[in-house]
Amino acid sequence: MNASVSPKLPNKYGPTPSDILFLCFLFVAMLGVGWVGHLAYKEGMKMEVTKRNGEAWAKWFTQAGLDRGKEGYELSACATGFIPSVMPAKLSAIATLAVEAGAETTSEPSAPPHSAAVAPPSAPTPRTWGPCFKALSTQGGPLTDKYNPFSQKPLAIVAKCDMADRALAGAMAVEKSLPTPPGSAIPFINSPLIDSDSIEQKMLIRVTMCDKGAYPVRIAEIEF
Repeated sequence: MNASVSPKLPNKYGPTPSDILFLCFLFVAMLGVGWVGHLAYKEGMKMEVTKRNGEAWAKWFTQAGLDRGKEGYELSACATGFIPSVMPAKLSAIATLAVEAGAETTSEPSAPPHSAAVAPPSAPTPRTWGPCFKALSTQGGPLTDKYNPFSQKPLAIVAKCDMADRALAGAMAVEKSLPTPPGSAIPFINSPLIDSDSIEQKMLIRVTMCDKGAYPVRIAEIEF
């Protein structure tokens, strides 16, 4: 009976060229996965900052909706009501100073100050959104530090989030909700809040942020 023959072992042990190639490929793949994860984290943080921007604006709108109707509201550009007209007494004083200044520069006798024509007081004008947004977002405003994390520029308000325009990523859309006549199928109509819109009365505001694909992300609806 023949004895079993043991397989002959190789004289040299260690990785083969195929093993080395596989290890190099695995190392490159791990680097790629790590890089993709880093990019995904950065994009996620940008989206998180975008949402926080919207939440900060929604919080301000909510608080302003409670306070801006009170007398002496500190951010007067965003208060309810009308811009106060110039009082007649002030206009009369301005006219008197103008007459006195004219009398000093001419040798001819001038009419007494009280006989100068006084312009009627200017009519009160409603406060609008443009000056309010400027007071909020310019230096010294409560929301000055908010910026677009995708463009690294100051946060801008756009008419709407449009997926066809990726440049809108990180922007904010502010819409006003206007009630429709009683009996209408749609109770409210939403339209962009533009600079010339009056804010003299309370209104319903909707805040929307644009994600990295310019897709709308609803934040809140507030009475402002």
